[in-house]
Amino acid sequence: MTPEPTPPAPPTEPALQPVRVLIVDDDAGVLHAIRRVLRGEGYQFLTAADGRQAVAIMAEQDIAAIICDQRMPGMTGSDVLAEARRLRPDASRLTITAYTELPAVVAAINEGGVHHFLLKPWDEEHLRVTVRNAVGKHRMIREVRDLHELTRRQRDQLGAWTQSLEAKVVERTAALRTAYEETVDALMIALDTREHATAGHSRRVTAYALYLALGAGVDPDALEDLYRGAMLHDIGKIGIPDAILLKPGKLDPDERRQIEQHVLIGAQILDGISYLRSATDIPKYHHERFDGKGYCEGLAGEAIPLQARLFAIIDVYDALRSERPYKPPMPHADASAIIAKDAGTHFDPHLVEQFLAIEEQTWARLAAASLNANRFDDMLRAVCLIAAQYARREAA
Repeated sequence: MTPEPTPPAPPTEPALQPVRVLIVDDDAGVLHAIRRVLRGEGYQFLTAADGRQAVAIMAEQDIAAIICDQRMPGMTGSDVLAEARRLRPDASRLTITAYTELPAVVAAINEGGVHHFLLKPWDEEHLRVTVRNAVGKHRMIREVRDLHELTRRQRDQLGAWTQSLEAKVVERTAALRTAYEETVDALMIALDTREHATAGHSRRVTAYALYLALGAGVDPDALEDLYRGAMLHDIGKIGIPDAILLKPGKLDPDERRQIEQHVLIGAQILDGISYLRSATDIPKYHHERFDGKGYCEGLAGEAIPLQARLFAIIDVYDALRSERPYKPPMPHADASAIIAKDAGTHFDPHLVEQFLAIEEQTWARLAAASLNANRFDDMLRAVCLIAAQYARREAA
């Protein structure tokens, strides 16, 4: 009888290392403010007033997360994060700035491999949670790397234990996939906070769009691209000045032309990021009209991508139903009547028909479910559950 294999001995627990967070900003007041917000989280803070100091610190110290201002004299934030990527590839990289130029955004993501993009002034709780998640991601990467090393060293001893250990490695490695969605989530929150004063808008319209897509013939394999595109549908507004974007009154023709550029800016941003390149349909085309009178390309009918056609309905519906400083929320029946009136002109009439068949309480349930769905899998699972419950009720 073959004896049961002996499990490999557990590795010696390494001594706990301090969690070091490096803060880089040429403004001493900002350095103090960030440390004040993060006080009590258990971090060891290192600070640098410019890029050269930051690089010198990273060359000597192990860093869990680096929070770096984008616009500084000498080395820019993108330059510093590019060095961090080389010197401390496991460290989570965050850029924080009061400026939102397109080149700075693309450079920070492509050159610095930034994991989170935050705008000044920041929300203190959001900053704490973001840094906490960044440190957790660093810890997870280290754990996965250590686990791979353990597998290599004990390969001859594994035997019958290989299958279970590989399952654990796969599970841990799969968790790294969330790094991409963290970037999407951070960008979405920054945008919603800037324009909508809440992080609920983008999650809400994403849940609505996924629900409508389930019955609209969208390829199931394309739903994750739809999710990313919906979450970042207004990413291009990062390049629009606040004076125009947040103007309470009517825009003049020049301001209107500027704000219409956000669809092109958004497409450029996503096209410059490899894992978001396939999600450009909604950001680029959601302001096209079915009659060809929209922007940016004046597409008409089915020449407009399906995802953008259905999202156009959702975006307008949510805008009508949401409270704004200049208007109260519109009742569901009134908002639906406006959507119905614009079928065939603004909207795809076939999709409007499907939209109008959805009850008000379903939209309310989707909105509530979206609040706790921070990842694609969570969002899709919640939307499918609501769709299945509705289908069972209809069949009864």
